[in-house]
Amino acid sequence: MLAVPPAEAAARDLSKLRLLRRARSHQDRLGRKPITVAFLFPGQGAQFVGMARDLLEGDPGSTEFLSQTEDRLAMPLGRLMMDGPEAELQATENAQPAILFHSLALLRRLVANGIEPGAVAGHSMGEFAGLVAGEALDPLDALAAVRARGAAMSAAVLPASGMIAVLGLPDGTVEQVCAGSGGLVVVANYNAPGQVVISGSEAGLNAVSPQLQAAGAKRLVRLPVSGAFHSPLMAGAAQVFAAVWERMPLRPLRRPQVFNADAQVHQDPMEVRPLMVGQLTGPVRWTQSIQRLQQLGADTYIEVGPRRALTGLVKKILPGAVVHNIEDVPSMTAYLKTAHAG
Repeated sequence: MLAVPPAEAAARDLSKLRLLRRARSHQDRLGRKPITVAFLFPGQGAQFVGMARDLLEGDPGSTEFLSQTEDRLAMPLGRLMMDGPEAELQATENAQPAILFHSLALLRRLVANGIEPGAVAGHSMGEFAGLVAGEALDPLDALAAVRARGAAMSAAVLPASGMIAVLGLPDGTVEQVCAGSGGLVVVANYNAPGQVVISGSEAGLNAVSPQLQAAGAKRLVRLPVSGAFHSPLMAGAAQVFAAVWERMPLRPLRRPQVFNADAQVHQDPMEVRPLMVGQLTGPVRWTQSIQRLQQLGADTYIEVGPRRALTGLVKKILPGAVVHNIEDVPSMTAYLKTAHAG
């Protein structure tokens, strides 16, 4: 067997992310091929110092992918992921490409081992990984997009703004309280039943917090984020990102992706492109997205990326679902043994 140079092997592996059974159309997947396995990709908040370390050790394909990524983004992403410092990694413009790289490195290895999803969904920024898995977006373009997205979000942050997780209230109750804030606070994430995140100005958050407690909220948890993401306060970021995003090549999706904006499947780039801009100012409908995947036929959900936040959310949304988490080499090895045994 001829040895394949690392760069050539990496290019071949990356191409697999764009050539996942091109012979089958999107409608084939929706209409004739049963969807049983859905890949889920995490968003911001999944980053940590030391991430992706074992994915890069001893894997020439992943190290070459990292080299290509660092060249494209002109940043020391590997150092930030593995060594920090933490404050620098937590910056939105750094955290987003770090999380996406981690997810795509895992995706590359899953595809190389013959594991493909029937459908995909991503939480907020994770939707870009979904576009790669769906063959609509090249990996390096996706990484450049989230780098620009993160930078735009950081630049748009207002000093007195933030996000709060509201635990233990029905969605409608939280929506009603936010509606009375005069637009100062909105629902940002519908993460799971009884777990909603609100976003807005500091004054608005301070005003609605006692109202939510009076309505019966079990806990209010201030999130460690720099601004009011997924709210109208990100309108400036959306405008800046749109100018970058419109220049990125985007192809029709070749596998179903359920999008956060409306919890529906979209294929046409003309529909997908504005959805990816609108997510900056609109809510993440994660509960509804998982329910939609179930309606499509998914009964097994695999979180592909750092940490396991989405795994816990899916278990709350669909208590009877089969849920796996693939975040590193040991978890991938364990899953592959199970998958190949079956």
